[in-house]
Amino acid sequence: MTTTLLFDDHRLNRIFNVIRKLGQPKRIDDAIYRDTYGDISYGYPTVFWNEKSGTWRMVYQTAVNPPEKFAQVLAESSNGLQWSPRDTSMEVDLSERLLLHQVVPVEENMEWGSCFVDELAEPRERIKAFQISFPKGIAGGGRAVLLVSPDGLRWRRKEKGAWLKFGGDPGIFAFWNEVRQSYVILTRHEVLDRRIAAVETTDWIHYSDPELVVHPDGLDSPLTEPYGMAVLPYSGYYIGFLWLFHPVPWDPSIRRFRGGHIDCQLVYSLNGWHWHRGLRDPFIPNGNPGEPDSGCVYPGSVVVQADGSLLIYASACTHEHGVPPKGSGSIVVYWLRRDGFCYLESCGGIGLVGMRPIYWCDGEVELNVSSQGGSARAQVTDQVGTPLDGFTFEDCKPFSGDDTAWSPEWRSGKRMGSLRGQFIRVEVELNSARLYAIRGEYVETMPMAIARHRAYGEIPSSRIGW
Repeated sequence: MTTTLLFDDHRLNRIFNVIRKLGQPKRIDDAIYRDTYGDISYGYPTVFWNEKSGTWRMVYQTAVNPPEKFAQVLAESSNGLQWSPRDTSMEVDLSERLLLHQVVPVEENMEWGSCFVDELAEPRERIKAFQISFPKGIAGGGRAVLLVSPDGLRWRRKEKGAWLKFGGDPGIFAFWNEVRQSYVILTRHEVLDRRIAAVETTDWIHYSDPELVVHPDGLDSPLTEPYGMAVLPYSGYYIGFLWLFHPVPWDPSIRRFRGGHIDCQLVYSLNGWHWHRGLRDPFIPNGNPGEPDSGCVYPGSVVVQADGSLLIYASACTHEHGVPPKGSGSIVVYWLRRDGFCYLESCGGIGLVGMRPIYWCDGEVELNVSSQGGSARAQVTDQVGTPLDGFTFEDCKPFSGDDTAWSPEWRSGKRMGSLRGQFIRVEVELNSARLYAIRGEYVETMPMAIARHRAYGEIPSSRIGW
Protein backbone atom coordinates (compact mmCIF):
# COMPACT_ATOMS: atom_id res chain seq x y z
CA MET A 1 0.00 0.00 0.00
CA THR A 2 1.46 3.35 -1.07
CA THR A 3 0.45 6.45 0.86
CA THR A 4 0.58 10.04 -0.32
CA LEU A 5 0.50 12.57 2.50
CA LEU A 6 0.06 16.19 1.53
CA PHE A 7 3.13 17.85 3.01
CA ASP A 8 4.11 19.27 -0.39
CA ASP A 9 3.37 18.97 -4.12
CA HIS A 10 5.99 16.31 -4.85
CA ARG A 11 3.36 13.72 -5.80
CA LEU A 12 0.83 16.14 -7.30
CA ASN A 13 0.67 17.95 -10.62
CA ARG A 14 -2.70 19.68 -10.58
CA ILE A 15 -3.93 21.91 -7.77
CA PHE A 16 -6.67 24.52 -8.04
CA ASN A 17 -8.39 26.64 -5.40
CA VAL A 18 -7.12 24.74 -2.35
CA ILE A 19 -4.97 25.77 0.57
CA ARG A 20 -2.53 23.61 2.54
CA LYS A 21 -2.97 23.66 6.32
CA LEU A 22 -1.44 21.93 9.31
CA GLY A 23 -3.52 19.53 11.32
CA GLN A 24 -4.25 20.44 14.90
CA PRO A 25 -3.85 17.75 17.57
CA LYS A 26 -6.46 17.98 20.33
CA ARG A 27 -5.29 17.97 23.92
CA ILE A 28 -7.15 15.39 26.03
CA ASP A 29 -7.79 17.34 29.19
CA ASP A 30 -8.93 14.38 31.30
CA ALA A 31 -5.60 12.65 30.61
CA ILE A 32 -3.27 15.21 32.20
CA TYR A 33 -0.81 13.42 34.48
CA ARG A 34 1.09 15.00 37.36
CA ASP A 35 3.68 13.28 39.50
CA THR A 36 3.13 14.14 43.15
CA TYR A 37 6.69 13.07 44.00
CA GLY A 38 8.55 15.57 41.83
CA ASP A 39 8.41 17.93 38.89
CA ILE A 40 8.02 16.49 35.38
CA SER A 41 8.48 19.61 33.29
CA TYR A 42 11.33 17.66 31.65
CA GLY A 43 9.80 14.20 31.96
CA TYR A 44 10.38 13.16 28.30
CA PRO A 45 7.93 10.22 28.55
CA THR A 46 8.03 7.03 26.49
CA VAL A 47 4.82 4.98 26.29
CA PHE A 48 4.59 1.33 25.17
CA TRP A 49 2.46 -1.77 25.63
CA ASN A 50 3.84 -4.45 27.94
CA GLU A 51 2.46 -7.83 26.92
CA LYS A 52 3.41 -9.65 30.12
CA SER A 53 1.60 -7.28 32.49
CA GLY A 54 -1.21 -6.51 30.03
CA THR A 55 -0.82 -2.79 30.68
CA TRP A 56 0.51 0.35 29.08
CA ARG A 57 3.76 1.51 30.63
CA MET A 58 5.29 4.96 30.72
CA VAL A 59 8.90 5.59 31.68
CA TYR A 60 9.89 9.18 32.35
CA GLN A 61 12.06 11.30 34.64
CA THR A 62 11.07 13.51 37.52
CA ALA A 63 13.13 16.17 39.26
CA VAL A 64 13.29 15.33 42.95
CA ASN A 65 15.79 17.97 43.96
CA PRO A 66 15.82 20.36 41.01
CA PRO A 67 18.02 21.06 39.31
CA GLU A 68 20.58 18.68 40.82
CA LYS A 69 18.88 15.27 40.70
CA PHE A 70 16.54 13.50 38.31
CA ALA A 71 14.97 10.12 39.02
CA GLN A 72 13.87 7.76 36.26
CA VAL A 73 10.49 6.29 37.13
CA LEU A 74 7.64 4.09 35.88
CA ALA A 75 3.85 4.50 35.69
CA GLU A 76 1.17 2.14 34.36
CA SER A 77 -2.24 2.45 32.76
CA SER A 78 -5.01 0.19 31.51
CA ASN A 79 -6.02 2.57 28.70
CA GLY A 80 -2.95 4.72 28.00
CA LEU A 81 -4.70 7.83 29.32
CA GLN A 82 -5.01 7.63 33.10
CA TRP A 83 -1.78 6.72 34.88
CA SER A 84 -0.63 5.57 38.30
CA PRO A 85 2.94 5.30 39.61
CA ARG A 86 4.04 1.66 39.93
CA ASP A 87 5.60 0.73 43.24
CA THR A 88 8.88 -0.93 42.23
CA SER A 89 10.43 -1.14 45.71
CA MET A 90 9.90 -4.92 45.97
CA GLU A 91 11.00 -5.61 42.38
CA VAL A 92 14.00 -3.37 41.75
CA ASP A 93 16.95 -3.20 44.13
CA LEU A 94 18.55 0.25 43.89
CA SER A 95 21.68 1.56 45.53
CA GLU A 96 19.91 4.87 46.12
CA ARG A 97 16.13 4.99 46.15
CA LEU A 98 14.35 8.31 46.48
CA LEU A 99 10.92 7.38 45.07
CA LEU A 100 8.71 4.30 45.28
CA HIS A 101 8.27 4.13 41.45
CA GLN A 102 11.95 4.63 40.68
CA VAL A 103 13.65 2.17 38.27
CA VAL A 104 17.22 3.51 37.85
CA PRO A 105 19.71 4.62 40.54
CA VAL A 106 19.93 8.38 40.90
CA GLU A 107 23.28 9.87 39.96
CA GLU A 108 24.43 13.44 40.40
CA ASN A 109 24.05 15.53 37.22
CA MET A 110 22.46 12.71 35.20
CA GLU A 111 19.51 13.37 32.84
CA TRP A 112 17.29 11.00 30.90
CA GLY A 113 17.00 11.98 27.24
CA SER A 114 14.20 9.60 26.20
CA CYS A 115 13.66 5.91 25.44
CA PHE A 116 13.36 3.95 22.21
CA VAL A 117 11.23 0.82 21.84
CA ASP A 118 13.36 -1.35 19.55
CA GLU A 119 11.11 -4.01 18.04
CA LEU A 120 14.07 -5.52 16.13
CA ALA A 121 16.22 -6.11 19.21
CA GLU A 122 16.58 -9.22 21.29
CA PRO A 123 13.93 -9.17 24.06
CA ARG A 124 16.28 -8.27 26.91
CA GLU A 125 17.36 -5.08 25.09
CA ARG A 126 13.98 -4.08 23.65
CA ILE A 127 13.79 -0.75 25.51
CA LYS A 128 16.76 1.58 25.19
CA ALA A 129 17.23 4.70 27.29
CA PHE A 130 19.58 7.55 26.46
CA GLN A 131 21.18 9.35 29.37
CA ILE A 132 23.62 12.21 29.61
CA SER A 133 25.92 12.44 32.61
CA PHE A 134 27.76 15.58 33.65
CA PRO A 135 30.12 14.29 36.37
CA LYS A 136 31.95 17.64 36.56
CA GLY A 137 29.00 19.83 35.67
CA ILE A 138 28.04 21.17 32.26
CA ALA A 139 31.37 22.98 31.83
CA GLY A 140 33.17 19.64 32.07
CA GLY A 141 31.29 18.14 29.13
CA GLY A 142 28.77 15.34 29.09
CA ARG A 143 29.10 11.56 28.86
CA ALA A 144 26.66 9.51 26.78
CA VAL A 145 25.17 6.48 28.56
CA LEU A 146 22.96 3.77 27.06
CA LEU A 147 20.67 1.70 29.28
CA VAL A 148 18.70 -1.34 28.08
CA SER A 149 15.65 -3.12 29.48
CA PRO A 150 13.21 -5.85 28.46
CA ASP A 151 10.20 -4.19 30.04
CA GLY A 152 10.96 -0.67 31.34
CA LEU A 153 11.23 -2.04 34.86
CA ARG A 154 14.65 -3.69 35.08
CA TRP A 155 17.58 -1.82 33.53
CA ARG A 156 21.27 -2.42 32.97
CA ARG A 157 24.01 -0.28 31.46
CA LYS A 158 25.33 -1.27 28.04
CA GLU A 159 29.05 -0.77 28.44
CA LYS A 160 30.40 -1.18 24.90
CA GLY A 161 30.56 1.91 22.74
CA ALA A 162 29.46 5.49 23.38
CA TRP A 163 26.78 6.84 21.08
CA LEU A 164 28.18 10.37 21.39
CA LYS A 165 31.74 11.35 22.33
CA PHE A 166 31.02 14.54 24.25
CA GLY A 167 27.47 14.05 25.42
CA GLY A 168 24.61 16.18 24.18
CA ASP A 169 21.60 17.44 26.02
CA PRO A 170 18.04 16.08 26.22
CA GLY A 171 15.91 15.38 24.31
CA ILE A 172 17.44 12.48 22.45
CA PHE A 173 15.46 10.22 20.15
CA ALA A 174 16.12 7.15 18.03
CA PHE A 175 14.28 5.27 15.30
CA TRP A 176 14.85 2.44 12.85
CA ASN A 177 15.59 3.82 9.38
CA GLU A 178 14.25 1.35 6.84
CA VAL A 179 15.85 3.23 3.95
CA ARG A 180 19.38 3.18 5.37
CA GLN A 181 18.94 -0.11 7.24
CA SER A 182 20.34 1.47 10.38
CA TYR A 183 19.31 3.02 13.66
CA VAL A 184 19.42 6.81 13.70
CA ILE A 185 19.86 8.78 16.92
CA LEU A 186 18.89 12.45 16.87
CA THR A 187 20.64 14.53 19.49
CA ARG A 188 22.49 17.74 20.04
CA HIS A 189 26.13 17.59 19.05
CA GLU A 190 27.24 18.91 22.42
CA VAL A 191 25.89 20.75 25.44
CA LEU A 192 24.08 24.02 24.67
CA ASP A 193 24.67 23.66 20.91
CA ARG A 194 20.97 23.62 20.16
CA ARG A 195 20.95 22.14 16.68
CA ILE A 196 19.90 18.63 15.68
CA ALA A 197 22.59 16.14 14.72
CA ALA A 198 22.19 12.55 13.50
CA VAL A 199 24.28 9.59 14.66
CA GLU A 200 23.99 6.19 12.99
CA THR A 201 24.54 2.63 14.21
CA THR A 202 23.68 -0.92 13.20
CA ASP A 203 24.79 -2.76 16.33
CA TRP A 204 24.57 -0.29 19.26
CA ILE A 205 28.34 -0.62 19.69
CA HIS A 206 29.82 1.28 16.78
CA TYR A 207 28.54 4.76 15.96
CA SER A 208 29.11 7.30 13.21
CA ASP A 209 30.29 10.82 13.88
CA PRO A 210 27.44 13.31 14.33
CA GLU A 211 26.14 15.04 11.21
CA LEU A 212 24.12 18.25 11.29
CA VAL A 213 20.59 17.66 9.94
CA VAL A 214 18.33 20.43 11.30
CA HIS A 215 19.25 24.00 12.19
CA PRO A 216 17.57 27.43 12.28
CA ASP A 217 17.20 29.44 9.09
CA GLY A 218 15.97 32.81 7.89
CA LEU A 219 12.29 31.85 8.15
CA ASP A 220 12.56 31.27 11.89
CA SER A 221 11.88 34.02 14.37
CA PRO A 222 15.08 35.71 15.65
CA LEU A 223 17.18 33.65 18.10
CA THR A 224 15.12 30.46 17.57
CA GLU A 225 16.92 27.27 18.66
CA PRO A 226 15.96 23.64 17.87
CA TYR A 227 15.69 22.00 21.28
CA GLY A 228 15.06 18.38 20.25
CA MET A 229 13.20 16.29 17.67
CA ALA A 230 11.22 13.09 18.08
CA VAL A 231 10.60 11.04 14.92
CA LEU A 232 7.70 8.80 13.89
CA PRO A 233 8.20 6.42 10.92
CA TYR A 234 4.81 6.59 9.23
CA SER A 235 3.54 5.08 5.96
CA GLY A 236 6.78 5.55 4.06
CA TYR A 237 7.57 8.93 5.61
CA TYR A 238 9.59 10.03 8.63
CA ILE A 239 7.70 12.67 10.55
CA GLY A 240 9.60 14.86 12.99
CA PHE A 241 8.17 16.71 15.97
CA LEU A 242 10.64 19.59 16.16
CA TRP A 243 10.85 21.42 19.48
CA LEU A 244 11.62 25.09 18.93
CA PHE A 245 12.87 27.32 21.72
CA HIS A 246 11.99 30.99 21.29
CA PRO A 247 14.30 32.62 23.85
CA VAL A 248 14.48 36.11 25.23
CA PRO A 249 17.71 38.03 24.39
CA TRP A 250 20.85 36.67 25.98
CA ASP A 251 21.45 37.68 29.59
CA PRO A 252 25.23 38.03 30.17
CA SER A 253 24.75 37.56 33.90
CA ILE A 254 23.73 33.92 33.44
CA ARG A 255 25.68 33.30 30.20
CA ARG A 256 22.88 31.34 28.52
CA PHE A 257 19.35 31.74 27.28
CA ARG A 258 16.74 31.54 29.97
CA GLY A 259 13.10 32.37 29.55
CA GLY A 260 11.03 31.99 26.41
CA HIS A 261 8.45 29.51 25.16
CA ILE A 262 8.99 26.12 23.53
CA ASP A 263 6.49 24.83 20.98
CA CYS A 264 6.48 22.17 18.27
CA GLN A 265 6.68 22.43 14.48
CA LEU A 266 6.30 19.60 11.98
CA VAL A 267 9.10 18.44 9.68
CA TYR A 268 9.27 15.43 7.38
CA SER A 269 11.67 13.29 5.41
CA LEU A 270 11.44 10.64 2.72
CA ASN A 271 14.68 8.91 3.76
CA GLY A 272 14.97 9.69 7.47
CA TRP A 273 18.16 11.70 7.00
CA HIS A 274 17.42 14.79 4.91
CA TRP A 275 14.66 16.84 6.48
CA HIS A 276 12.19 19.28 4.99
CA ARG A 277 10.69 22.14 6.97
CA GLY A 278 7.39 23.17 5.41
CA LEU A 279 4.71 25.28 7.06
CA ARG A 280 6.24 27.17 9.97
CA ASP A 281 3.12 27.52 12.10
CA PRO A 282 3.22 25.49 15.34
CA PHE A 283 1.85 21.98 14.97
CA ILE A 284 1.43 21.77 18.75
CA PRO A 285 1.29 25.36 19.99
CA ASN A 286 1.47 26.59 23.55
CA GLY A 287 -1.84 26.69 25.35
CA ASN A 288 -3.58 29.66 26.88
CA PRO A 289 -2.13 31.18 30.08
CA GLY A 290 -2.53 28.77 32.97
CA GLU A 291 -3.10 25.72 30.79
CA PRO A 292 -0.63 22.85 31.33
CA ASP A 293 1.24 23.46 28.05
CA SER A 294 1.13 27.27 28.11
CA GLY A 295 4.86 27.67 28.79
CA CYS A 296 6.64 24.78 27.07
CA VAL A 297 5.61 21.58 25.31
CA TYR A 298 7.91 18.67 24.37
CA PRO A 299 6.07 15.95 22.35
CA GLY A 300 8.17 12.80 22.31
CA SER A 301 6.24 9.53 22.23
CA VAL A 302 3.51 8.42 19.80
CA VAL A 303 1.12 5.46 19.94
CA VAL A 304 -0.77 4.51 16.77
CA GLN A 305 -4.21 3.21 17.76
CA ALA A 306 -6.21 0.45 16.07
CA ASP A 307 -8.27 2.96 14.06
CA GLY A 308 -5.13 4.70 12.80
CA SER A 309 -5.47 7.75 15.03
CA LEU A 310 -2.50 8.84 17.13
CA LEU A 311 -1.91 9.55 20.79
CA ILE A 312 0.98 11.99 21.21
CA TYR A 313 2.55 12.16 24.68
CA ALA A 314 4.46 15.27 25.75
CA SER A 315 6.12 16.85 28.72
CA ALA A 316 4.71 20.29 29.38
CA CYS A 317 4.84 23.13 31.88
CA THR A 318 2.98 26.32 32.60
CA HIS A 319 6.11 28.46 32.73
CA GLU A 320 8.76 29.47 30.25
CA HIS A 321 12.09 27.71 29.76
CA GLY A 322 14.56 27.77 32.64
CA VAL A 323 13.79 26.51 36.10
CA PRO A 324 10.01 26.14 36.35
CA PRO A 325 8.36 26.34 39.77
CA LYS A 326 7.89 23.01 41.51
CA GLY A 327 4.70 21.31 40.45
CA SER A 328 4.26 23.32 37.26
CA GLY A 329 5.06 20.36 35.01
CA SER A 330 2.82 17.61 33.69
CA ILE A 331 2.58 14.97 30.98
CA VAL A 332 -0.17 15.71 28.50
CA VAL A 333 -1.71 13.67 25.69
CA TYR A 334 -2.93 14.89 22.30
CA TRP A 335 -5.22 13.05 19.89
CA LEU A 336 -4.74 13.28 16.12
CA ARG A 337 -6.88 11.70 13.42
CA ARG A 338 -5.30 9.22 11.02
CA ASP A 339 -3.03 11.09 8.56
CA GLY A 340 -3.99 14.33 10.30
CA PHE A 341 -0.59 16.01 10.04
CA CYS A 342 -1.66 18.29 7.20
CA TYR A 343 -4.38 18.57 4.57
CA LEU A 344 -5.58 20.39 1.48
CA GLU A 345 -8.84 22.29 1.90
CA SER A 346 -11.05 23.91 -0.73
CA CYS A 347 -11.56 27.63 -0.31
CA GLY A 348 -14.30 29.78 -1.81
CA GLY A 349 -15.86 27.18 -4.08
CA ILE A 350 -14.73 23.95 -5.74
CA GLY A 351 -11.13 22.89 -5.20
CA LEU A 352 -9.25 20.35 -7.29
CA VAL A 353 -6.30 18.07 -6.44
CA GLY A 354 -4.68 15.87 -9.07
CA MET A 355 -1.88 13.32 -8.71
CA ARG A 356 1.04 12.78 -11.03
CA PRO A 357 0.77 9.70 -13.25
CA ILE A 358 0.95 6.48 -11.25
CA TYR A 359 1.16 2.82 -12.23
CA TRP A 360 -1.95 1.14 -10.84
CA CYS A 361 -1.25 -2.33 -9.45
CA ASP A 362 -4.67 -3.45 -8.22
CA GLY A 363 -7.57 -2.77 -5.86
CA GLU A 364 -9.40 0.42 -4.96
CA VAL A 365 -8.15 3.87 -4.03
CA GLU A 366 -8.72 5.05 -0.44
CA LEU A 367 -9.13 8.75 0.32
CA ASN A 368 -8.91 10.26 3.80
CA VAL A 369 -11.60 12.93 3.50
CA SER A 370 -13.57 15.18 5.80
CA SER A 371 -16.54 16.67 3.94
CA GLN A 372 -19.33 17.14 6.50
CA GLY A 373 -21.54 19.95 5.21
CA GLY A 374 -19.84 19.73 1.83
CA SER A 375 -18.91 16.99 -0.61
CA ALA A 376 -16.06 15.18 -2.32
CA ARG A 377 -15.89 13.43 -5.67
CA ALA A 378 -13.13 11.58 -7.50
CA GLN A 379 -12.27 10.82 -11.07
CA VAL A 380 -9.61 8.80 -12.87
CA THR A 381 -7.81 10.05 -15.97
CA ASP A 382 -5.23 8.67 -18.32
CA GLN A 383 -1.62 9.73 -17.89
CA VAL A 384 -2.12 13.04 -19.72
CA GLY A 385 -5.31 14.03 -17.89
CA THR A 386 -8.17 12.84 -20.11
CA PRO A 387 -10.98 11.44 -17.91
CA LEU A 388 -11.62 7.73 -18.41
CA ASP A 389 -15.08 6.65 -19.49
CA GLY A 390 -17.18 5.75 -16.46
CA PHE A 391 -14.66 7.24 -13.99
CA THR A 392 -15.52 10.95 -14.33
CA PHE A 393 -16.54 13.37 -11.59
CA GLU A 394 -20.06 13.28 -13.02
CA ASP A 395 -20.12 9.49 -12.66
CA CYS A 396 -18.88 9.60 -9.05
CA LYS A 397 -21.40 9.43 -6.20
CA PRO A 398 -20.71 12.53 -4.01
CA PHE A 399 -19.49 11.80 -0.51
CA SER A 400 -20.55 13.95 2.46
CA GLY A 401 -19.08 12.80 5.74
CA ASP A 402 -15.84 11.94 7.51
CA ASP A 403 -13.98 8.80 6.46
CA THR A 404 -10.28 8.01 6.74
CA ALA A 405 -10.55 5.34 4.01
CA TRP A 406 -13.32 6.39 1.58
CA SER A 407 -13.39 4.34 -1.63
CA PRO A 408 -15.23 6.27 -4.34
CA GLU A 409 -18.12 4.61 -6.18
CA TRP A 410 -18.99 5.42 -9.79
CA ARG A 411 -22.53 5.12 -11.14
CA SER A 412 -21.10 3.21 -14.08
CA GLY A 413 -20.37 0.35 -11.70
CA LYS A 414 -16.75 0.36 -12.75
CA ARG A 415 -14.06 -0.41 -10.18
CA MET A 416 -10.42 0.58 -10.19
CA GLY A 417 -9.30 -3.03 -10.15
CA SER A 418 -10.15 -3.04 -13.86
CA LEU A 419 -7.33 -0.52 -14.41
CA ARG A 420 -4.65 -2.91 -13.18
CA GLY A 421 -1.39 -2.50 -15.11
CA GLN A 422 -2.23 0.96 -16.50
CA PHE A 423 -0.73 4.41 -16.03
CA ILE A 424 -3.44 6.65 -14.61
CA ARG A 425 -4.03 9.78 -12.56
CA VAL A 426 -6.42 10.21 -9.61
CA GLU A 427 -8.15 13.56 -9.16
CA VAL A 428 -10.24 14.69 -6.20
CA GLU A 429 -12.83 17.47 -6.22
CA LEU A 430 -13.42 19.18 -2.88
CA ASN A 431 -16.41 21.33 -1.98
CA SER A 432 -16.10 22.68 1.56
CA ALA A 433 -13.99 19.61 2.27
CA ARG A 434 -10.52 18.49 3.34
CA LEU A 435 -8.24 15.85 1.85
CA TYR A 436 -5.64 14.29 4.19
CA ALA A 437 -4.15 11.38 2.27
CA ILE A 438 -4.42 9.12 -0.80
CA ARG A 439 -3.75 5.38 -0.47
CA GLY A 440 -3.70 2.52 -2.90
CA GLU A 441 -1.73 -0.28 -4.55
CA TYR A 442 0.23 1.94 -6.92
CA VAL A 443 3.75 2.93 -7.88
CA GLU A 444 4.70 6.57 -8.27
CA THR A 445 6.24 7.19 -11.68
CA MET A 446 8.20 9.71 -13.68
CA PRO A 447 8.00 10.24 -17.48
CA MET A 448 11.02 8.03 -18.16
CA ALA A 449 9.36 5.10 -16.37
CA ILE A 450 6.41 5.40 -18.75
CA ALA A 451 8.76 5.59 -21.74
CA ARG A 452 10.67 2.48 -20.63
CA HIS A 453 7.40 0.62 -20.13
CA ARG A 454 6.31 1.48 -23.66
CA ALA A 455 9.66 0.64 -25.23
CA TYR A 456 10.68 -2.45 -23.25
CA GLY A 457 7.64 -3.51 -21.23
CA GLU A 458 9.48 -2.67 -18.01
CA ILE A 459 7.17 -2.72 -14.98
CA PRO A 460 7.75 0.24 -12.63
CA SER A 461 8.85 -0.59 -9.10
CA SER A 462 8.76 1.50 -5.94
CA ARG A 463 11.91 3.33 -4.89
CA ILE A 464 12.07 3.44 -1.12
CA GLY A 465 13.15 6.80 0.21
CA TRP A 466 12.25 8.77 -2.95
